[in-house]
Amino acid sequence: MKTSDIAKQAVRLGGQKALEFFTNRDQLTIDVKGPQDYVSEADRTVEAIMIDFLQRHFPDDGFLGEESSEIKQTKQWVIDPIDGTTNFIRGLPYFCTTLALVENERVIGGWIFDPTRDELYEAHLGDGAYCNGQRLQPNWRHSFSTGLVGICHSSRLTAQELAGRITGALERGAILRQPGAAALMLCDLAAGRLDVLFDQHLKPWDSIAGLLIAHEAGAIVSDYLAHSDWRTSPQITFASGPAIYSEVLELWPEATNIPLLAHTSN
Repeated sequence: MKTSDIAKQAVRLGGQKALEFFTNRDQLTIDVKGPQDYVSEADRTVEAIMIDFLQRHFPDDGFLGEESSEIKQTKQWVIDPIDGTTNFIRGLPYFCTTLALVENERVIGGWIFDPTRDELYEAHLGDGAYCNGQRLQPNWRHSFSTGLVGICHSSRLTAQELAGRITGALERGAILRQPGAAALMLCDLAAGRLDVLFDQHLKPWDSIAGLLIAHEAGAIVSDYLAHSDWRTSPQITFASGPAIYSEVLELWPEATNIPLLAHTSN
């Protein structure tokens, strides 16, 4: 069986279990990790199920999960059992399970499963992006005046910094969206439902699978692994349609210094 087939089984298995917990969320035990940062027994259980499944197929591979200790190897699976935990525990059906495969410090595969819509997004480096087996062919807008801009809330930004970014986009005519699950927002961007997404402090399990999917759909995206401390320090997550990118640089000059993931021929 191909690695990609096993990865799809793993992310779907995790997402289906997450959906079971979602249906019975009133019975969950929920802990607080920090301000507006929650974890539930669902997160821990889903991650354990996914790691167990992958270890049975790839016993020599490493793991980096949001809720478990890191296992370092040349090949490393990066897991977020439930991206959008706050949505999940509050009953908002916008969350997903994410899985990425890193080899020799490159993201070579990304899989994201939205269990509420039964949509599985996937991408392989240099081979395009897909949802439920259909290749994504996004039609992004060319300007903020016609675009949808995804805003992720970062607790490390001051209210003034975040407000400044939002105000600038609004003044150019953009409409904003903040649905609360960065990985799924990157899938929305890859599908052409969003035109820009920018967050300065996302963790790797929130970002790298979705960034690869958006990249393989043709978006300009940040290279999350450009910094050697990407496993331990939150990095910038950025993605945009190519035509709107020049306006992004005008509006948010800090985007000029973001390392970008290079495109390869499909």
